[in-house]
Amino acid sequence: MRRLVSLLIPLALVACVKAPPKKVVEPKVVDPIDAAREVIENLYKAVEAGDADQLESLFADDALVFGLGPSDTWQGGTVVVDRARQALLPIGLAGDEVKIEDSQIVVGLNDAEYSAWAFDLPRVTTTHKGQSDVWLPRMTAHLVRDGDRWRIDAVHLSLAVPDALVSGPDAAKKLLSPADVTNDRSPDSEQVIGVVKRSLDDYAVKLDRTSERAEFVQLGTSASEVFIGGKAFKDLIKPSLGQIKKAGYTWKLDGNLRVKLAPGGKSWWAAAVVVQRQGSGKKMQVFPAFRALWTLTEEAGVWNISSEHMSLAVKEDLRDAATDEQLKTWKLTRELAQKTAAKSKSSKPAAKKDPVKEAGKDVPPKKDGEADIGAW
Repeated sequence: MRRLVSLLIPLALVACVKAPPKKVVEPKVVDPIDAAREVIENLYKAVEAGDADQLESLFADDALVFGLGPSDTWQGGTVVVDRARQALLPIGLAGDEVKIEDSQIVVGLNDAEYSAWAFDLPRVTTTHKGQSDVWLPRMTAHLVRDGDRWRIDAVHLSLAVPDALVSGPDAAKKLLSPADVTNDRSPDSEQVIGVVKRSLDDYAVKLDRTSERAEFVQLGTSASEVFIGGKAFKDLIKPSLGQIKKAGYTWKLDGNLRVKLAPGGKSWWAAAVVVQRQGSGKKMQVFPAFRALWTLTEEAGVWNISSEHMSLAVKEDLRDAATDEQLKTWKLTRELAQKTAAKSKSSKPAAKKDPVKEAGKDVPPKKDGEADIGAW
């Protein structure tokens, strides 16, 4: 009996030993700006790999893509992947290479962190039969948070077009009108539609409804029309408003207007085909129609434009690789984008703060002696 007890006591002591506390693994906190930027980076990787299947998880089911050519208006996630596969397949079959380099993706986060806009001005090198060419595409996008991941629901890719081609006598024959968007509109979109239409009608309204966020960008149809930073854009354009009005230019929708509200209700995007005219009567000059993608963010209870991207549809035989002069100018632009990306950070949720009053305050103040992020 004594031997049995002596055996049971150690067992009892073992049973009384407490198991070590389980190690608590803290969930990894991912900055929403980094998460949104990663989606664009994965888009680039898929293009470089020539793998359209990688794109499926990156796009929302109702995504819109504006591409380079007249027919490159893709609507719907499935359509986007199918059309991308058609575009990438010949590149892979020919053994061509695509390298997206010197990317500096700038992301602007909307209040409540359910949506964001982004832009990038990368350098792309393509190699075909041993010959390399350098291209300078422009990209703007709108992204939405879908659970714990981000997806693209609108993206606009373009190449700049020389003004001489746009105003030339055969411009209409060379620069064809791009395919139109659908007329789909989210409920309660009247205010945003009004902002878009009024900003086309009156440049002063556009200026007034431009966000002063550092992440603001306006991309026009020519290489020189690149403006980064909303406040700098306003400061640059305001003195020239009289001259702009005197020039007699007008901008009007040339078809439908697609408008979508993002989850969280803090941002929209709008897309359309636009026609620019100058003068009136018999002397009126009508320029080729172009695509336009706007993103809008709520600031102090009103909708302001956070990005505007306009581009002409360019057939493949009219696409020119970048010149040395364009590359020099591009380097300046990239420096501005790099500074803007460094200044951008996510808004930090805090208790007892009015989100409307706090909107747009997530850009750090300028330090003494620090240069403004501006337009060139």
